[in-house]
Amino acid sequence: MKRAQSSALQNSHHDERPAKVPRRESLSIPSPNKEQEEQIKAQHPPSPKSNSGNPVNLERQTTTTKPSLTNATTRHTAEIFDWIPAPSEIVDDERSSARDAKSSAYKAVNYVTILETKGCFMRQSSAGPHPEDIALCERLLDQPIETPQGTLFDDEYITDFHNSLQNRSEARLFIDLHPLLMPSAENQFIQGKTRLKNVIDGYNDLWVKTEPIYGPKPQPDHARGLRWSTFSENQRRKLGIKPDEKSLYTAQEDMYFPYVTAEIKCGNQALELADRQNMHSMCIAMRAVVSLSRAAGYPERVHQRILGFSMSHDLEGLRIYGYYPEIDNENTSYFRWPVAQLNIWTKEDRWACYRFMENLDREFLPIHIDRLMQLLEEVPDLEEYPPSADVDIESRTSRIELQEHSRIIRQTASSQSSRGLQPELRLMVQTLQQQVEMQARQLADQREREEKRDAEQKAREAEHKAREDKLLAQLEHLTRKLIDN
Repeated sequence: MKRAQSSALQNSHHDERPAKVPRRESLSIPSPNKEQEEQIKAQHPPSPKSNSGNPVNLERQTTTTKPSLTNATTRHTAEIFDWIPAPSEIVDDERSSARDAKSSAYKAVNYVTILETKGCFMRQSSAGPHPEDIALCERLLDQPIETPQGTLFDDEYITDFHNSLQNRSEARLFIDLHPLLMPSAENQFIQGKTRLKNVIDGYNDLWVKTEPIYGPKPQPDHARGLRWSTFSENQRRKLGIKPDEKSLYTAQEDMYFPYVTAEIKCGNQALELADRQNMHSMCIAMRAVVSLSRAAGYPERVHQRILGFSMSHDLEGLRIYGYYPEIDNENTSYFRWPVAQLNIWTKEDRWACYRFMENLDREFLPIHIDRLMQLLEEVPDLEEYPPSADVDIESRTSRIELQEHSRIIRQTASSQSSRGLQPELRLMVQTLQQQVEMQARQLADQREREEKRDAEQKAREAEHKAREDKLLAQLEHLTRKLIDN
């Protein structure tokens, strides 16, 4: 009978996780002496969730009696399982914490207002985007394509597919539903769509290479940008991108100039939160293109032009927006244009987002790349045309001279069409003007500090004089009293 029980224990140990065994107090195992307890403490620290400070009991082995190794191993393993949380609990806690940290800032009631103070508006402007780009959005949405066959969007599967996603997590929507709306560009390239050779996907990747506009760095559920190989070494040098440094033009490693972001949500007010995240991400993406256009001397080329898109969706609905800047001299404001609001499960809208992405790859992506290439062509290579080192701005200490010099530069720049200037001369003028203005601001700050110190000194002197006058008056009063007496 004992042999049969021992055999059963061995089989259960090999086949499945051991069941809980009674606490150590109920085991009929001889207790170790004090010296053995100290050795056991060093080798086997107490469980983090143990109710007792006692070390784990181990079987003592002698030459005469040898307890069953199977029983000892089973007990020891069971005790470990008592305090180690199940793997699913650890993963769920980590994912939940990551999701909360990623979206908590966007839940703030005043987040939209704060964005507006930064020049980012979650609405369209009074002027709207360029009419050509409005027409482009309509074509991207309506141009017919050949939709995939043999998917869960087929009529025979779609009801069961929709039911299976009810009340499921964002991760489930991301894995099963999202690829039917916005498929992987890299996977499509592998399958033969060569026009996507320059595109790289990002999935829940933190945009570590750039600075946020407000709040945390963006971390879109899905984003598309351009590979580093899209640009030549000379172009990357013009952009000033270095591996260990942040850049306006890089979102994450190997992703330049992102042009599509997507956020997947579930629950109440899900799409509003997704829209906020997309707005932040796309403002950073637009900021890169606007900065490049200014460096090239052609900000008018991107004024009111749609520079990227976003998708926000939950289980039922989907929103598509286009994003465009409005440039007024040195000021830039960013807006969005509502392209479409779709019901994913209707027959008319089922493939609308997929169709939009397919047409975007065909028509907008070449525009995006060509726009960047043309602007880069106008940016001088600083190694070939470094800014003039002959003008020592730091040596000019006269505020009047600096202001006059700045005025002359502005007058010269405005008297000539910027298109008529050579790229290297335009950059030199731009750099010099920035240096002049910075020095003028520093001198103004210094003068303000000096004036403040002078005012404080005068106030102290006035206070001191007032005290002296008061003491003199008191002294005179006392002297008169003494004389009178």
